[in-house]
Order: sequence, then C-alpha cells, then structure tokens
Amino acid sequence: MKRLSAVLAPVVALGIALHAASDDTARQTAVVAKGDLSLAVELEGAFESADSFEAKYRFDSYSGDLQIVQAAAHGAQVKKGAVLLKCDPAPWRKAVAAAENEFRGAEAALKAAEEAVQYGDRQDALSLKGSEDALRDAEKSLQWFNEMDGPHMLKMNDLWMKNSEDNVKDQEEELKQLEDMYKSEELTTETADIVRNRARRSLENAKTYLEMRRKESKKTPDWEHPRAKERAEQAVEAAKIQLASTKSGLVNAKVQRETSVVRARMERDRQADALSKLKADGDRLTITAPADGQVFVGQCMAGNWTTTDDLIRALRVGEKIAANQVHLTLVPSSGALSIRVSVPEDKVSIASGARTTLAAPLSNPATRLGGKVRSVSPIPIGGLFPAVIDLDRADPSLVPGMKCRVTLQGGDLKDVLLVPATAVGSNNGRTCVWTTDGKTDTAVEVALGATNGQAWEIRSGLKGGETILVNAPKK
Repeated sequence: MKRLSAVLAPVVALGIALHAASDDTARQTAVVAKGDLSLAVELEGAFESADSFEAKYRFDSYSGDLQIVQAAAHGAQVKKGAVLLKCDPAPWRKAVAAAENEFRGAEAALKAAEEAVQYGDRQDALSLKGSEDALRDAEKSLQWFNEMDGPHMLKMNDLWMKNSEDNVKDQEEELKQLEDMYKSEELTTETADIVRNRARRSLENAKTYLEMRRKESKKTPDWEHPRAKERAEQAVEAAKIQLASTKSGLVNAKVQRETSVVRARMERDRQADALSKLKADGDRLTITAPADGQVFVGQCMAGNWTTTDDLIRALRVGEKIAANQVHLTLVPSSGALSIRVSVPEDKVSIASGARTTLAAPLSNPATRLGGKVRSVSPIPIGGLFPAVIDLDRADPSLVPGMKCRVTLQGGDLKDVLLVPATAVGSNNGRTCVWTTDGKTDTAVEVALGATNGQAWEIRSGLKGGETILVNAPKK
C-alpha cells in the first residue's frame, strides 16, 4: 500500500477523497468533493533584452567579399559610436568601379538607341518615298502601255506585215518591167540573165519573208501584246504590295526602335540605381554601437546564446564572413530585460490570466523580481506556447541568456467541485468522467472550468459525492 499512497498523494493534497482495493493492481477511485484550486504554475525562464542591437551586414546591392579588419571582442564594454565590426573596403571599391563601367555602357546603349530613332525615321521616309515612286512608275508604265505602247505594238505588227506584202508586189513589178525592157533593148544575153536572175531571187526572198511575217504577225496580238500588258499590270500590283509591306515594316521598325529606347533607358536607370545603392553600401561596411553596452558574439535566440568558440574564432581579423547573419549583439547598458518562458498547453489559461509574477535568478535564488505577463503566443512551438514577462525593475547583475525560475500566480478558486486531471477523458467526442459502483462504470459528460494541471474544476455534470475512476479508461 505504500506504493499506492505515493501515487495518490498529489490528489489527496487537492482535498479529493480516494479509495482503493487492498492490492496494488486494483483500480483507483475518488469521491468527488469540493476544495480549493490553486492556479499557479512554475516554469523555467531565460532573460533577454528587447533593446539588443544585432550587428549584421544588410546590403542593398553589394554581394562581394567581407574580410574583417576590426571586430569588438566578446564581452567587451563599448561606448556609443565605437566600432563593432569593420570590413576591408577594397572589394567594394572594385565592385563600384565595375558598376560604373556598366553604367557607362548602359548610357552609351541608350544614346545609340535614341540616335537610331532619329536616323531610322529619316531612313524610313526615304524607303517610303522609294516604294511610292516605284508604284507611281509602274502605274505610269501601265498607262503608257494602254494608251500608246500597246496600240503601237499592234499597229507596228500590221505595218510590218503590210511592208512585207508591198515588198513582194514591188519585186513582182520590177521583175515584170525588166522582162519587158530586155525584150525591146539590144543587150547581151548574159547581162540580161544576170539582171533578171537577181530580180527573181529578190522576189523569192520577199515572198519567203512575207510568209514568215504572216506567221509571226499572229504572235504579237495573241501572245506578245497580252504578255506585255500582263507584265505591266503585275508590276503595278507588285509595287502596291511592296508599298504596303514597306509601310507595315516601317511601323514595326519604328515600334522596335522606340521600345529599344525604353529598354535601354530602363537598363540605364537600373544600372544607375544599382550604382547608387552600391555606393551607399560602402557606408555599411563599418558597424558602430548605437549606445553604450556590452558586446556578445552571436545572437540570443529564445533566451539562449548561439555563441561558440568557432564563432569567436571566425571573427578574427583577416577572416571572411557572410552578410545577412548576426555576428555580434550589443546589449545596451540602460536596456530593460524581459523573461521568456515556454508554457505547456494546460497552463496557458493560468499564464494568460496571471495576477502576479515572481522570478528567481539561478545565479542568485534569494533575489525575487516582480513582473507582468506581456504576451502569450497563440501559436505553439514544439507543443509549448512562448510567453514574455516584463520585469518591474532592472538588475545590473543580469544579462541576456541567464536563467531563472518563474512562478505565475493566477489566484485561488475556493470551495469548487474538483476531480483529478487524470479522471477526465473523451467518450464519443464528449468530455467525461466515469462514475462507478464497483461493478459498472458509467461515462458522465461534464463541463470543465479551470485547471492547474493536477485537478479540474467541474462546473456541471457532477454534484459531489459521486465515486469516480481516478484514471479515465483509455479507448
């Protein structure tokens, strides 16, 4: 029975009457009764400073090397304005020189784009005029063909045909006249034959040429004239298409030139902004203390320092460090400290409504520091709810990271129905305790009030005097 008594002792302290069978394996029971519920919670806490200054490099543009040339020592006491961290500016100067070169290139590109707009507009005007002139020439050529060249082509064909026919007639008449002449004149036979043969050959040639011209004369009206007219008409259509294409191309080319100017100007402005930010980043290579205080290597997170020997060695002169990381933390001499604690879920209501807070530093347990709960986070971290406590007074012997024991007192509830915390369970989604007559256990739905983690206040569902199971059945 000694073992059983040790287990039941916390509940007995709450004023709840317990009963058990004679052997150690028997179920524990308790009689529901009224008692006092002390709403206090004891937690482990850590001191932190809300006014701490974290020394880390935050650059708008610079992303080069950061090589330490000066760093405050861990634990050093410094004055306002003292150098906490300083890095070699040489890599930054090279970055500025490169950025200035990029900016000059962007300015030159913008100037070239603006000039391209001016020259392009002039060239576009010439290209448009050339296409318009080509169309006008093609239309004029078609007009001349219809009014003069085409009719002349047909008329010339007729004239050539008529000339060929007339030539044959002329040759025939000449030959006839020669024949008649040589009959009346006394010429030698050889001379007459030569003249007559020459005339006969000329006549035969004229007839042959006439036959050729008859065949060729059909070609002009049937083929050459229609093809010439078609070529003239096609030239006009091609010139119209070329003019339309030129106009469309010129519009697109103008848009391209103008957008090139916009892009070039945006790039120039971007380079100018980057250069301006980069130059301003040079002032951030030296981090100074904003107030008197003590320097710590690393960062205080949730009351714990990240300081290690490796971090301390990493801040020696000549070492390279990274941006956007906390390297040093300055704790102001006049800064107020607060306490960070992690509250279990069943103690959140007590912490949120705590009337008094007492903190005992582990370094000096006899010291009692009063305070007030500033906030309890509604979001748990690892199952615990972060809370912050503001102290009533400062203690110069304390620094962030030191530990303490915290008591949060929410007051006492007098003469309320109480059951052990272990007696409360869930049955089909209802909050219940189990009454028993020794043979049958019955789930009774209850409405819970406050708790201190050991017992629950029962607001409805029980009247007092019921015998219940100390440990709710596990489903």
